[in-house]
Amino acid sequence: MNILAGKTMFIWKLAVCAGGNPVRLAEMAKDAGISTVIIKAADGIDDQNQGTTSWGGPNLLPAAVDCLRSAGIRAIGWQYIYGANLIGISIAANEARAAIRNIQKYRFDGWIVDPEKQYKRKGAAGWADVYMTALRSACPDVAIGLCSYRFPSLHPEIPWSNFLRRCDFHAPQVYWMQAHNPGDQLRRSYRELMALKSMPFIPVGAAFVEAGWQPTVAEINEFDRSAHELQLAGVSWWEWGENGQGVEYHPEWWAAISAHDWSSSAPPGDSNPPQRVRVRANGTNIRTAPHTQGTDAGDLTAGAIFDVVSETGNYYQVKAFVAKSVVDPD
Repeated sequence: MNILAGKTMFIWKLAVCAGGNPVRLAEMAKDAGISTVIIKAADGIDDQNQGTTSWGGPNLLPAAVDCLRSAGIRAIGWQYIYGANLIGISIAANEARAAIRNIQKYRFDGWIVDPEKQYKRKGAAGWADVYMTALRSACPDVAIGLCSYRFPSLHPEIPWSNFLRRCDFHAPQVYWMQAHNPGDQLRRSYRELMALKSMPFIPVGAAFVEAGWQPTVAEINEFDRSAHELQLAGVSWWEWGENGQGVEYHPEWWAAISAHDWSSSAPPGDSNPPQRVRVRANGTNIRTAPHTQGTDAGDLTAGAIFDVVSETGNYYQVKAFVAKSVVDPD
């Protein structure tokens, strides 16, 4: 099952990206070292970027997917979901059918689910179960990511567990709007979401203009650097076009993101990736020998990830030895 890795860019409206030219789109992505492009394929029950609704724009999605694949770039679809209509009648099953239809039609390499404020209403847990059960049943081998708020603690109404139990990776919107601390916000988002479910974490960084705020190049670089420090598989960015204000329209942003190096990231589906473990709790001991009499070599932080060098009995050797009982396979 493919999981997003490397450098990824979101697209809302294809018509405002690369002049609406799919060939140029693929060329730009390849030149920038982008390994995956995530294109909006559905909004609720309606298809997007396929000429099917007034908001969906011209039918550019088929050609865009073909051109990206020809350039060796993965194509992922994403969908904003509502769960129910304005009077609370569930449309979750129909939204799932829209997702399945697009995944099967375009053979997407993955699917991103985006539930936000509409999923703070009564009944949301049931809608999430209906949507995710149908989607996972029809597409068992497609990697599914959850792209919602960055801090679950601030949005407890979202039925996080109902989504996450059938998802394969986190893709939170870590937008540090009206602030200037992307690294701190990324680390907090990582801690909170990994506490809900330990799985690959591919955050979405802020590269857009809104309400007079926009990120600096230094902040964009800090976000990328922090992702590397957390040993993440990759990062995503919102958004390529953003109605003429996204990354493409800010050459300094495009240059910064293009310069970010994710060439060493393990490719999706790597047949022999290193075994990794993740520390469960703060204060976990690490020892110089694989037993409780081994000298204490320090404490580990919850969420820290290590490659396993070897294993002996009930211990893994990472940079020293850590008990298997206090870590989880990553």
